[in-house]
Amino acid sequence: MRAGRRRFTRRDRLTREEEFRRVFNRPRRLHHDAWVTLFKANDLRYPRLGLAISRKSVPTAVARNRVKRVVRESFRLNRHRLGGFDIIILARRGLARRENRALREALERDWTTIEQCKDC
Repeated sequence: MRAGRRRFTRRDRLTREEEFRRVFNRPRRLHHDAWVTLFKANDLRYPRLGLAISRKSVPTAVARNRVKRVVRESFRLNRHRLGGFDIIILARRGLARRENRALREALERDWTTIEQCKDC
């Protein structure tokens, strides 16, 4: 892997409202107690990640930034497995109380499910 591809770049993100809206329109869902992972196939050969982590669900900026950092890092390390999917992590209350290790383990299970999703 090239050194530049180890980074989480703008290409790896959902950035525009219409990109988010497309995923929110009839996505596949993976439910957790503290978040929902939404995903939908895209027309690209690589995955993109969007984060919807509101102040209401994760009250402090420190906690929101920690959660986003853990999710982005997990995505970055696993994106080679994910193929052409747009993925959104939608926070629920209680996500801030999740330990980093538990969050990473649950995300790993999500990435495996998405990787195995052939007919999505």
